[in-house]
Amino acid sequence: MKTFLAWLGGLLTCGAVLGGVEMTTESSGSETLDRMRQCALDNQMTVYSICEIKDGVSRTVDIVPSSNCHNCYSVAKVFVVTAIGILEDRGLLSTEEAVYPIFAGRFPENFDPKWKEVKISDLMRHRVGFEHGFLDIDCENISEYESNDFLAIVLGHPLKYHPGEKPVYSDAAYYLLSRIVTEKCGRKLDDFLIDEVLRPMNFREYAFSKCPHGYPVGATGLYVTTTDMAKIGRLYLQNGVFNGKRILSERFVAKALGTFELGRVDDGGYGKAGMLGQYIYLNPRDNRVIAIHSYNGDIGKLMKCVNSAATK
Repeated sequence: MKTFLAWLGGLLTCGAVLGGVEMTTESSGSETLDRMRQCALDNQMTVYSICEIKDGVSRTVDIVPSSNCHNCYSVAKVFVVTAIGILEDRGLLSTEEAVYPIFAGRFPENFDPKWKEVKISDLMRHRVGFEHGFLDIDCENISEYESNDFLAIVLGHPLKYHPGEKPVYSDAAYYLLSRIVTEKCGRKLDDFLIDEVLRPMNFREYAFSKCPHGYPVGATGLYVTTTDMAKIGRLYLQNGVFNGKRILSERFVAKALGTFELGRVDDGGYGKAGMLGQYIYLNPRDNRVIAIHSYNGDIGKLMKCVNSAATK
């Protein structure tokens, strides 16, 4: 009890009040993080934590007190891409193989024949052929769907466009990738990621949102600490190696960057945003990773602090 009170007292004596919430202001040891924290304070952003990994040194600043783990929303898709990459490295799948044979016999009788043209890479690039996004558990009331079988919902969905023709962002594509992981290796996505990525990379805590049948949603619903979320950026920054252990091939990293979720940003780095102000960023030029957990934090303003520090 004394230890907890001492910690609480320390937090309150080095804080700044924003909207009734105590925010930490002690030095992080990183000019970039201090700039980002001050930006959050000045603009009254609810930013929980920011982690920077610069030249292999990881530092995290906690701004608004909160729980250890947060939903990283669509940043979870980077973890799904990583799982697919590991399976491709092991020869268990190809990103250019067709989806239809993987689920043969599980499509409904009147399924759209264009599904036979869909490749795994189309799912990863959101070029399935959907007219609109769907199966978003963060925004939709899933109980309103006619079925609680997410796989049947996706495979029975009509395709307006030919696969590869038009990008339409949809969480349904990444739920299907979650199920493909299981079909290819016999393990659910969460078990696979825990064994092959999270434990080898020393993740502290984690949790996964799942569908009614117990399969991870994939597209969202991964709860991790900000410090740990930054590690996925470090894995790609280091061409698939983390602390001397190869997890992902250099070949797949080169193929994924700028193509599968981690898109190019204006400064030459790569980034992936999640709903309500989550972000993962890496830049090989200055050997830096940034991870942000927030509630509606202005990512553009926060990242200007990174760019201004990098050009000094």
